[in-house]
Amino acid sequence: KQWYQRRVAITAGGKFVGNPKNSVIKAGYYTEKGQLISGIAIDCAKGKFHVQVTDDTNQDEDVVKNVFTGDLASDGQCVDGAEFEFWLKVHQPFMMSWIYNGQALQEGTRMTPFRHGTAIVERERPMKVATKYGADKAKTFKITSTKAAKFTRVTWGQCVSWPVSLRKDCQGARKWVQVHSKIAEAVGGLGKFGSDMTVFAPTCFLGSKYYDWLQESVHPDRLSQGTSYCCCVDMVTGITIDNDDENQCSMSLDGGSGGCGKSCMQYAVPAIIEKVMAEQDEMDDSLLL
Repeated sequence: KQWYQRRVAITAGGKFVGNPKNSVIKAGYYTEKGQLISGIAIDCAKGKFHVQVTDDTNQDEDVVKNVFTGDLASDGQCVDGAEFEFWLKVHQPFMMSWIYNGQALQEGTRMTPFRHGTAIVERERPMKVATKYGADKAKTFKITSTKAAKFTRVTWGQCVSWPVSLRKDCQGARKWVQVHSKIAEAVGGLGKFGSDMTVFAPTCFLGSKYYDWLQESVHPDRLSQGTSYCCCVDMVTGITIDNDDENQCSMSLDGGSGGCGKSCMQYAVPAIIEKVMAEQDEMDDSLLL
């Protein structure tokens, strides 16, 4: 019953339909009484983002204050026909982070103690959110948009989701995972503000847009207790065969480091394999170095 309090991701996305110049996108995490825990506002007109909380220094009344304002990245600007998305990742009651179009909307990290077996070690984590109410008081998540910004999807829970537009684009899906990942910002990720590890990016068949029929490193879930999965997938969409995770996925061997106990060869599509293999040898003479 505490799913909304600890280690949960909430994502919403959509598309700009028409001129988004004056569009505004808002998202907020609230208590049962409607008090803001943390929220963001995207101002398309000015190309700005604003992160807001309920002032934790005011004990007499609830006052929403802006704690961080910044510029939207050049590839995150509001453009007619472009997709948009935002992501709230909740780590702990007072540790949560926002992502908008692959851009982290906060700065700064800290070292916190962490028990690893019998030893206590320190690890780098996002800064504490200076809000009056923690995520353990959360009850609702609200999203609103104006003008050209139209929502098309919302997901929540202990999961990761990406746009449907990437369903037939394995290379695009790999890039999406990297941009949102925990690898260092210097090499294209979001560091400690990221959502996942690049090891869980999908495998593409011979560098093509098609998915390999056997995905050998699918993200663990609560049932696998930290062990990744091997799954048989559709080469075009990347979706588990027949949407049947129970029968088409199995836990990786040796806790995720020993490969897969299945081959999934029966789901390899000969026509796609032949097409990709033929393209390996196709190149116009004008492209020779």
